[in-house]
Amino acid sequence: MFFITYDRVVIRLILILAALLLYTCFKAIQLSPLQPYLMISLTIVFFISMVSSMFFSRTKPESFDTPWFIMLTWTGSMFMGFWGSFVMISIPLDIINVVWTLFNHGNSLFTQIIWMTVFAVSILITLIGLVQVLLGPKVKNINIPVENLPGELNGLKIAQISDLHIGPTIQTRYVEKVVKKTNATKPDLIVITGDLADAHTESIKKHLQPLRHLTSRFGTFYVTGNHEYYWGVETLLPELKALGMKILMSSNIVIDVDGAKLLVAGLPDPTGRSFASDHKPDIVKARTSEIKTQFNILLAHRPDPYEAAEKYGFHLQFSGHTHAGQFFPFSLLIPIAHKYYKGLNRHGKLWLYVNPGTGYWGPANRFGIASEITLAKLTKI
Repeated sequence: MFFITYDRVVIRLILILAALLLYTCFKAIQLSPLQPYLMISLTIVFFISMVSSMFFSRTKPESFDTPWFIMLTWTGSMFMGFWGSFVMISIPLDIINVVWTLFNHGNSLFTQIIWMTVFAVSILITLIGLVQVLLGPKVKNINIPVENLPGELNGLKIAQISDLHIGPTIQTRYVEKVVKKTNATKPDLIVITGDLADAHTESIKKHLQPLRHLTSRFGTFYVTGNHEYYWGVETLLPELKALGMKILMSSNIVIDVDGAKLLVAGLPDPTGRSFASDHKPDIVKARTSEIKTQFNILLAHRPDPYEAAEKYGFHLQFSGHTHAGQFFPFSLLIPIAHKYYKGLNRHGKLWLYVNPGTGYWGPANRFGIASEITLAKLTKI
């Protein structure tokens, strides 16, 4: 049964990719109608670079630091970003054009100049998005106003890293930059809310090493995201533990902050259900403590548990996963999928902060949605 389901998923994926390739070839010909074979050939070459870079990431982990792999990966990443913007802008324009043509006796609304403009805008989005990636994450300071907050917790600083996606294009230099900026905030504790790694552990082991230098008063707390399960979480978790992280799997740790009790709980990503029984998220287990606590924090990769988090007495939830769409125009669509998808949100008595991602996934593109290290400060009101 598993193999039947798996085969169906693969077939659907191939059909979707084939349809997108055909559509992209059609758009390429529109850009240069006099050279259709050249445009189709270029489209196929870039498509192959995009798909093969992901294929070799999975099947050739020993190639990670070779020049050919680095070149292939960055080429594929850049094309993926350009292609995403170009297609997402083109599709609604094509729909408008088809409707216009049907009701105006075959007269097209758009000319080649329009499609060249879309092409140029997509390139501009890709280049500006790449510059934002190369600049690295910014530190965003937020205040969390809390009624009846114990005085000992007033001013407590929590640094959040999420969706770093250490892998083919995010490696040691970028991770060192994240560590340096995080430590500069002088946090009381650091939380990492999943999708930390996006490759086999053996491929990125050396690129994880800067994380051992994360420094805070009470340590670094980590929960899994969905991507860790795609690459072998069983080899990653021991490595992260050796780097000094406190891994929370439907569990919690109570911290004594000058006499006040702070509970930090974590849920593994729901993808973990199919991995092992102890990777199944259980918010009741995560919240249970024999110690009476004055403030409760939940770490969950996806924002989804916010209703249960409020129900079980959490005051603050840190999440990620959404990337806030990562770059335009996907940033316009993300509110369709998630009620809370970016920044600080209030749900009843719960504060929920959704980090837009400290790194990026796939395209090295952050146009309009900067990568972020969050510094949250608890403030008594």
